[in-house]
Amino acid sequence: MGGTTSSNNNKQPSMPREGAASFHKLEEDITCSVCLSELTDPVSIACGHTFCEKCISSYWDTPQLWGYRCPECRKVCPRDQLIPVHRLKNLISKVQLVVKEELAKKETPAHAIPLVYTDSDGHLQTDEATVESCFLGSDVSDYPVVLICVIGEKRRGKSFLLNYILRALSCQERGQPISLGAEDEPLCGFDWSAGTESITKGIWIWNKPFILERNGEKMAVFVLDTEGSLDIEGSRDTSIKLSALSMILSSYLIFNVNSSLKRTELDYLEMYLYVAELAGKSFDLQYLQHLDLLIRDWHDSLNCRREDGQSYINRETETMRKTSQYPFVLDTLRSPSVSCCLLPHPGKKLLGDSQGRISDMDDDFRNHLRNYITDLVRGIWRHVKTDIHGEKVTCAQLEAKLKEFVGLLQKEQYSFASPLEMFFTFENRKNMASVKREFLNRIDNLAPASSSLFKILGVTPNKMKSKTSEAAAHFLAVYEESIKGDGSQDRQLLMDEMKSILLESEEKFHDEYSKRFKKCAIGIGCAVGGGILSLAGGVAGAAVAGTVLAAEAVALMGSTTAALITGAVGGTVTLGAIGTGVGAGVGAGVGEAIANRKAETEQGTAEDGGDGSGADIQLLVAPEK
Repeated sequence: MGGTTSSNNNKQPSMPREGAASFHKLEEDITCSVCLSELTDPVSIACGHTFCEKCISSYWDTPQLWGYRCPECRKVCPRDQLIPVHRLKNLISKVQLVVKEELAKKETPAHAIPLVYTDSDGHLQTDEATVESCFLGSDVSDYPVVLICVIGEKRRGKSFLLNYILRALSCQERGQPISLGAEDEPLCGFDWSAGTESITKGIWIWNKPFILERNGEKMAVFVLDTEGSLDIEGSRDTSIKLSALSMILSSYLIFNVNSSLKRTELDYLEMYLYVAELAGKSFDLQYLQHLDLLIRDWHDSLNCRREDGQSYINRETETMRKTSQYPFVLDTLRSPSVSCCLLPHPGKKLLGDSQGRISDMDDDFRNHLRNYITDLVRGIWRHVKTDIHGEKVTCAQLEAKLKEFVGLLQKEQYSFASPLEMFFTFENRKNMASVKREFLNRIDNLAPASSSLFKILGVTPNKMKSKTSEAAAHFLAVYEESIKGDGSQDRQLLMDEMKSILLESEEKFHDEYSKRFKKCAIGIGCAVGGGILSLAGGVAGAAVAGTVLAAEAVALMGSTTAALITGAVGGTVTLGAIGTGVGAGVGAGVGEAIANRKAETEQGTAEDGGDGSGADIQLLVAPEK
């Protein structure tokens, strides 16, 4: 009893409900009204209000007519009287700690969520919200990423294995010695149970990554469970898709095998490796960074060391070399990026209603499992996801690759009956995006943003449409030549989609160009009708300025596009004759230019129909033919 009393006396009382509410109210009071975030380096100004030092300084960088006003009360305050509030800064730190601890208690515990699942029709579906929440969080998006993924036949202990990996990673994240947990602690995490019925469908991901840090560098470690990539009874199309997706995600792949590598597993592994190589090329990712062959229920519990695993691989590769039946598997097993681990049978007690407790494992199994997981977690820094150039891939970059790949999986018209067909689809889609980019560059060069208004008016919208249509036809032919595969139906689907993409891009460009053309036409009309005439002010100056513009416009645009009607005399009277001296000066300054282009000017004036008596200067855009 004494021990219990002492413990209760030393225990910190929990925060009363009123106290928690007050802390939340205080959190509102320590918010900067400029950036709407918690105050950083708080300073007080003359009126008494408090802001982040950077926020108020930046706010006052903009000149204000009536002096520097407070963003809250609008009182004028001296800019150079910023008083640091040190005690408030310390208080904010304490409030942040208490509030964050309180919020952490209310957070939903980490759990497995479906990243890819099979719908009622047997089609693979993905949840974009899940993808974004996992890889685009503000705290992880720029971190390098490690993805531990397990594939293999159903009900062979994949989820069981991953749950112990979760425990070890949790220790690593907290900076504690790696442990598989307490002896009698029930196993939880990815859904698992003894029996023959499958629970996990598709690919599930632990929704919160483990953030590991070493030498000041952080990385995010995700754990994934896959079901159906080697499903003998399931769809071959689904198996290929899941295999490819597992490759896209994983940087540390565990191939979970029961007893030994059997023919069926070798068949699927051969297909998987082929898929991995092709998909890796298409998405510029390393297709196989590390592969663990994990042989479960190994018959010889006394010989489960790493060298025993290597001996097993050597025997298997020698057999395959003689048959020449599995070239991809043979090359892969010879690679230094492949290792083999042998785990003996876990014991009959664990297969019953044990809830996966360590205390129910046979000693041999427990020791080898602990060694395997400890080695995996300690060496995890060597398995950061990289692209084909060896550069580290961040969470955000992986999300973009995954979203692109998922977009293909969700298109029902693509049925991947073989890895090669899948590769052709990837390549055809990638070429489609490339052709679209080249087409957009081509049509953008037809009317660059730097083009003068007269150059724009020199090409009517109808003429521009003819040019863009010609370019679209050219790039459609280019894409047709690039299509891989022999399926005529798929080929037609691709051509129809490419044609639709080019047409949509062409119409968008044409709409924008038409608006730009009209804006330029209106701009010239305003300049000639008002701005130039006001500047000249006098009869001679207005006539000269209007004629010069008319001549240049006709020379560049052609008489069928636009006509400048230059009623200089009437325009001068209407707009005010504001100083004939100025007008005369302008006229004299451009007189020589008129002389040099007299023929063009006369032609332009004649075509424009100007007789010098118009009351205004205006621009008439002729209807297109």
